[in-house]
Order: sequence, then structure tokens, then C-alpha cells
Amino acid sequence: MRTLVKYGAFARIGVKLAVTERGELYGRMLFFVIILGVFSALWRAVAEAGLPVAVEPATLVWYLAATEWIVLSPAPAHVEIESEIRRGDVACQLVRPFSYVAATTAQGLGRLAVRAPVLAMVASGGAFAVTGRLPSGDAVVLVVPFGIAAMLAIHGLYVVTGLTAFWLGDSSPLFWIWQKLLFILGGLMLPLSIYPGWMQRLAAYTPFPYLLARPAGFVMASDAGGAWDLAWHLAAWTLTIALIAHAVFARAVKSLHLNGG
Repeated sequence: MRTLVKYGAFARIGVKLAVTERGELYGRMLFFVIILGVFSALWRAVAEAGLPVAVEPATLVWYLAATEWIVLSPAPAHVEIESEIRRGDVACQLVRPFSYVAATTAQGLGRLAVRAPVLAMVASGGAFAVTGRLPSGDAVVLVVPFGIAAMLAIHGLYVVTGLTAFWLGDSSPLFWIWQKLLFILGGLMLPLSIYPGWMQRLAAYTPFPYLLARPAGFVMASDAGGAWDLAWHLAAWTLTIALIAHAVFARAVKSLHLNGG
């Protein structure tokens, strides 16, 4: 119970931070609307030109709305972690009775509690405005919980990225690498089903399809069997990312102790 109260306090801090970060949230909302408008026009033009499109343009808009919602909701925690490492704040927190990684994760959950619902409204409103239709209720029931679970895993990737600043100093290169892999192998703009076969097979060995393409794919077809398979893969990858985060932080703490920092 004390543990829940302790990390619940960090979650409340995350909520307050998200409320004060209005500028970033407004910027993401505007970016969201622009992306949906641009790509919906592009896909309509492609369809009107008679070019072969495997998926209906309106469905692609809702797919993009789901993937962008998942990507844009988590806050870029690696930036804050890197700043704390450079200032030496992380070393000062080692003597406090809580896990730095768990506290950072709790703050991320607090931020998500504010950002995800707001961006979900922007996503659904924007997609409905340009398509004039809504996805099935079954699709929404599946996309929302799996999307939130994917956001937690993405937040874990941010945490791991930020912790590498102990050695790299600047974690931006690592962030850009996995972010671009997430966009490509995760199927940010287009469903993986229209990718070449070899890319689909390659993507299956990474966590990225289970963070974007698979959760968003429910807007195209509801599949309970697929839901169970996705749940298993998401749980496995989230646990893997969490273990990596704890291992990286433990290694960093050991290095600090050895160097007397």
C-alpha cells in the first residue's frame, strides 16, 4: 500500500506537469489535424487517379489517426532524464527511498492520463471530419486499451534512451534511430499488410509492429484471436523494455559508485 501511495504521488506530479505543458500539447494537437488533413487529401487523390489502393482511403485515415494518437501521447521523457543526468540530479536521488526508473514511469503514466484523452478526442474528431464516418464499436473497444498499453511501452523506450546519457552524453542519436524504425517497421503511415513480404517478416522480429500497426489495425478488422496474440506480444515486449531499463540504470549506478560520483 505504501508503494502505491508513493508512486501515486509521482503520477500526480506527472498530471500537474502535463497540465502546465499546454504549449506542447496544443502544438501536437495542431500537428495532428494537419497530418490527418494532408494524408486524407493525398489518399483521396490517389484513389481518384485510379491507382491501386489496397485499403479504402477513409479506413486509412482512421488507421493513421490511431497510430498518431499512440505516437503523440507519450511525453519525450528522455529529454528530461538526460537533463537530470547532466545536472547531477539523478545522483542526488539515489539515496531517496524510491526507484528512479519506477518514479519516472509513474510520472509518465500521470502525463498520459492527461494527454491521451485529449489527443484521442482530436484524433476521432479530425478523422470523422475528413471521412464522415466512424469505426465500429468493436474496433474502438480494442484500439483504446491496446493503444494505451503500446504508449506505456513507448514511454519505456524513452526511459531507456534517456538513461543512455550516462555514457553517451547526448541520447538524441539513439532516439532518432529507434523512432525512425518505429515509423517504418511499425507502420505509422500505412498498414504493414501492404508492405513487401520481406519487410513484414523483418518487422515481426521487432517490437514496433505491436506498438503501432497491430493496435491500429483493429479499425480495419476486429479479430479476437488477433487481440490475444497482440496482448501476449505487447506484454512480452513491455516486460523486456522494463528489464532493460532497470539493467541500464543499475549499470549506471554501479559506474557512479565506482567513480565516486
